[in-house]
Amino acid sequence: TIVPAYLAKGLEFDSVLIADADAASFGDNDAKLLYVACTRALHKLKLLHRGPLTNLLTAEG
Repeated sequence: TIVPAYLAKGLEFDSVLIADADAASFGDNDAKLLYVACTRALHKLKLLHRGPLTNLLTAEG
C-alpha cells in the first residue's frame, strides 16, 4: 500500500519506507508530517535520502 504521509495519520503498518528523507524534501515546517510518517511503522522503518538527511532527524537538528 502506498499512502502519502498526510493521509497516514491514524493508520499503522508493519513496515514503512520514507523516500526522499533529505533536507530538500523535509524542511523545518514539515516536522509534524515527518513525525506522523515515522511513527506509522510497527516493526521496521527505512529512510531513503540522496544528499544530507533532513536536520529534523539529525543530532544537530
